[in-house]
Amino acid sequence: MQVAATRDGLSPAIHVGSLGVQTGAAGTLRRYLIVSVGIVASDAACVVAALVVSYFLRFHQTSLPLEYALAVAAAPLAWVAVFHGFGLYAPYRLSPPEEFRWTIAASSMGVVLLMVGIFWSHRALSRAWIGMTWLFVVVMELTSRRLWRWYQGRLRAQGRLSFRTLIVGTNEEAGRLAGALRTRGSGYLPLGFVGHSGSMVSPDSLPVIGQINQLDQAIRDHGAECVFVASTAVTPEEMFVVGQLARRSGVEPRVSANLPLILTSRLTVQEVGSTMAITLRAVRLTRTQAFLKRAFDLTIAFFGLLAALPVWLLIAAVIRLSSPGPVLFRQARVTRGGRVFSMYKFRTMRRDADKLLGQEDVDATQPYFKIRGDPRLTRVGRVIRRLSLDELPQLLNVLAGDMSLVGPRPLPQEQVAANLELLEQRHEMPAGVTGWWQIHGRSNLSAEEAIKLDVFYIENWSLGLDLYILAKTLGAVLAGRGAI
Repeated sequence: MQVAATRDGLSPAIHVGSLGVQTGAAGTLRRYLIVSVGIVASDAACVVAALVVSYFLRFHQTSLPLEYALAVAAAPLAWVAVFHGFGLYAPYRLSPPEEFRWTIAASSMGVVLLMVGIFWSHRALSRAWIGMTWLFVVVMELTSRRLWRWYQGRLRAQGRLSFRTLIVGTNEEAGRLAGALRTRGSGYLPLGFVGHSGSMVSPDSLPVIGQINQLDQAIRDHGAECVFVASTAVTPEEMFVVGQLARRSGVEPRVSANLPLILTSRLTVQEVGSTMAITLRAVRLTRTQAFLKRAFDLTIAFFGLLAALPVWLLIAAVIRLSSPGPVLFRQARVTRGGRVFSMYKFRTMRRDADKLLGQEDVDATQPYFKIRGDPRLTRVGRVIRRLSLDELPQLLNVLAGDMSLVGPRPLPQEQVAANLELLEQRHEMPAGVTGWWQIHGRSNLSAEEAIKLDVFYIENWSLGLDLYILAKTLGAVLAGRGAI
């Protein structure tokens, strides 16, 4: 049984009507099995490629010794076993952040086991070779998993990886659940409701197709592959019956947690007498975690600054030659605890930007204020903004301790002052160069959606989540999603 949080869907209703049951009760699971087999094959290819490439680069050989070739041939068996142990071959149960975190953990464990095996074979170990093997395999695995995730997303959007689902309950939560499940790409196809405690009134356009004691018959009649229970709609006794009937019918029951969206890493299930309770682990940065986050920020910002120095010089020259004014733009922004600091960006606007803004009928104190097709941007600035290169100087803010690499984006002081009650919850953590809302639409989101995503990050912080956001930021920047 799985526990899931829900959110309202925005897609039009899907009417079942004459869909029939031609897919069979195991159709979607069978297609997921095919995807899992492909993932197994790509995992095996990743570890073989990493071992071969790292060996050639480290030892400058043109061929593999026989004993090493045999070890490479046997490596995929151990590798796949480790990944299976981490639950990485049940893609329909993994969220993207979970898959990212567990892929790195499984890859690290797999490399350790491979190195132990090589050590016991009495071969000398090279630290550079071990490091290269780990780096190559992690990059290859994350790339491979990202491609598989994209492929699954396409199949879900086409409805080919959507579980035919019955919703147990007819109350308000069941109606919200139906809306969430019919969202395009959710991976579910809601068929109808199963009434509870004598209630047979549908909260939605979907029909009520039976009662809980008829659940097994409804599963057979409609070819259901999943039963989703609205937790507030059923009694413990009814939940027990649902679990029994679903198990006998060979489908997987899931229960809405009726919680805000949080990462499952924060959840634990505990038995309290005859009741099952979900415990939410509090997220607070301990001194050790704060130290690790700061050390991570300093390391990445320092080396990132060195690597990007030629780009900095080129951008600075182009800005100076293309329009009058300074290279860097400074603005008062707000970070942790409401502290105000000067944030640096490459200048992308004309010197008379404030005058032009005054001519526009806009309120610059609105949260996350942006102007589409901003007339204040220079021609060069428009390109720099589109590529997000204007954000590079914020590495200086990271080194100075005003910002972190990942966190809620710092908003201008006037926006915060005008919306203090709404925005102050964002200041529980240091402001970030990138953040959770940056990889979920950036300027394409409303202020309300952006605030919810910032709060989600604060409520679910971890170093693994920071790594995930940084990796996703690269994809968002290259694709230009939400940049204006």
